[in-house]
Amino acid sequence: MHIRRTDRQPLRQKAITAFGSGIMLAFACLTIMAPALAAEAPHGWIGPWAEGQRSAVRLVAAPQTPDEAARGELSLGLDFRMEPGWKLYWRSPGDAGLPPAIDGASPSIADGQIAATQIHWPLPERFTAFETIHTYAYEKRVLLPVTAGLAAAAPAAPLRLRVDYQVCEALCIPVTADLVLDVPAGPADPLDRTAAEAEAAIAAARAAVPAVASDPAAAPFAAVSAGWIAGEGDAPARLVVEAKSDTPFGPTADVFIEGPDGFAFLPPEARRLDDGRRIRFVSDVAPPAADARLLGETVRLTLVDGTGDDRRAVETTAQVVPAPATLLGPEGGLAAALLIGLLGGLILNVMPCVLPVLSIKLMGLVATRGLGRGDVRASLLATAAGILLSFLALALAAAGLKLAGVAVGWGIQFQQPAFIGVMIVIMALFAASQLGVFTIRAPVLSGGLARDVVPEAGGRPKLGRAMMSGVVATLLATPCSAPFVGTALGFALAGGTADILAVFAAMGLGMALPYLAIAAVPSAIRLLPRPGRWMVWVKVAMGVALAGTALWLTLVLSRLVQPGAAAAVAVLAALAALLPLVITKARLLRWAGVGGLAVAAVATAVLASPPSGRGLQSIAAEGPWTAFEAGAITAEVAKGRVVFVDVTASWCVTCIVNEERVLAVDPVAGRLATPDVVAMKADWTRPDPVIADYLAGFGRYGIPFNVVYGPAAPQGLVLPELLTADAVTRALDQARGAGAG
Repeated sequence: MHIRRTDRQPLRQKAITAFGSGIMLAFACLTIMAPALAAEAPHGWIGPWAEGQRSAVRLVAAPQTPDEAARGELSLGLDFRMEPGWKLYWRSPGDAGLPPAIDGASPSIADGQIAATQIHWPLPERFTAFETIHTYAYEKRVLLPVTAGLAAAAPAAPLRLRVDYQVCEALCIPVTADLVLDVPAGPADPLDRTAAEAEAAIAAARAAVPAVASDPAAAPFAAVSAGWIAGEGDAPARLVVEAKSDTPFGPTADVFIEGPDGFAFLPPEARRLDDGRRIRFVSDVAPPAADARLLGETVRLTLVDGTGDDRRAVETTAQVVPAPATLLGPEGGLAAALLIGLLGGLILNVMPCVLPVLSIKLMGLVATRGLGRGDVRASLLATAAGILLSFLALALAAAGLKLAGVAVGWGIQFQQPAFIGVMIVIMALFAASQLGVFTIRAPVLSGGLARDVVPEAGGRPKLGRAMMSGVVATLLATPCSAPFVGTALGFALAGGTADILAVFAAMGLGMALPYLAIAAVPSAIRLLPRPGRWMVWVKVAMGVALAGTALWLTLVLSRLVQPGAAAAVAVLAALAALLPLVITKARLLRWAGVGGLAVAAVATAVLASPPSGRGLQSIAAEGPWTAFEAGAITAEVAKGRVVFVDVTASWCVTCIVNEERVLAVDPVAGRLATPDVVAMKADWTRPDPVIADYLAGFGRYGIPFNVVYGPAAPQGLVLPELLTADAVTRALDQARGAGAG
């Protein structure tokens, strides 16, 4: 037994030795074969994952279509996956990160198998970190479609691409991945499910790439323009992007702005206009020191709206042009516009247009000193209600016209002969009543004296007639534009129906405030002078003022129709006002005659043909003025000249005041006549879509409107509604820039 055990020992040693030798031989074989195994690329449509830090990427190919084969193209995809919280960046990453890129020295590019590659970029998400860093990126998973231009009709060897990319969370990690895939030649095997999977994945990614609109103006959904507004003081420069949609924009509407290197655009603020079918994005531009270089550059704009399957995205380009600061609207949005409208409406009470009616109402208040507090309060509240209802009626009319596609603006009813004809008749009858030609026991138009407010026997006030005085005051206010009115109206008329109603209501409340204030404290009327014979003379003066208003309206009408027709309207209105002096007894016949003459006057205004000339435009050559031509402004500024634009109308009382007190006298008249200043006059007496569009470009819908252009202010400097010589000359110097005297 002992001998047998001794014989087994060498056998066991030999077995162990043989096993170890086999292991070593196998390792040696694997070492020798390793390069050959590594060189063998995976065959199929979906490549293996190339693992990187916090991420992985693989190469995907779709079966080549006949059209792609004819063009020598192959549809590929870079399929990325990121760990939770980590992101891959878009083509324009924003304030941090770098986008993925295919290395031009990749083996398949270097050996000429692939002539070119183009990455297509699905829509990213906007991210904000630390409240100040804004980026565009993808998270979790994204496939970037790639169009590869082949040297041959189909790949002749495995594709080998090197991709450089970054993934970021709190820090960014650069990654380089070598991707390889042996794409099958010819059509895909119908039984190969990976071919269909790859094709579907690439198609879905391409569907997420925003469409490109070559003609933004014709596209139903697109960003159409980009305007630059210079920064002032601590305020940064702004880029204003206007976009449109065939359906109202949703709450998630956004625009991704890509500009030249060295510029960054903060997430924009959006304001919906035209009941949501137009939107204005305002983005701060950084850095402020370099903002002027953006002018003339081309920016790429990707308009986005909706979520999920309903998401829309369209890419356009636009050249950055100067834009007026008025497009920004008041700081504070709707709340600021309401306050500005309130102040503007209050100031309208002391504008020249309203003074005749306001003075007569004041006389009425003097005559009510003996009435009870309740009667006085009721009359004042009725007048305030008339003003508010009139403003709301104007708001509804403006909103309706906007929805119908008609240009809207403050005072544009004075562009209509029918309206002016009615107002001439009303003013003539009102003047005749005040001058004692006939007596209207409670004049519909005045709210007048004590006997006009209450019956002679004493009783309740005629609230309907008091309300009507507020209506007339409002109508007469529309040719005037008080300070603040232009800003408030610009915000309202650029917005939707709700904005129009809100701002017009605020203006009406502002104009009604004096009546509401006295209604709150009726005893304040006792501070006014006691009634006396002086009131008779004041009443005559008011009658003369109203007759003058009728004559002024006749001059306005002569700009809209043939002068002979305007004169006929005035004559018919005057006959209607004077007829009661002729027919004193037959009351029915008298008022039938007045009504017939009034109707004839209005009909004459409606049916009259327009004049052959162009109003102010036809006489613009007189003095320093030339006819307005929007397209010539840029050319004149390029020559180093200053351009002064005056948008006016014969029915605009504030325009006439500006003309006579500032523009037609020195020092302004002398400055406008110098060779280096081009003075343009735009006449808006009659409807003119060119002028309406020009005003809308500044976010304005009423006049007066004056703007100064120059080498230092190509976007234009907008002047206040009420001009002063100092404001005009200062703007002329500022627009000229360096060397201004």
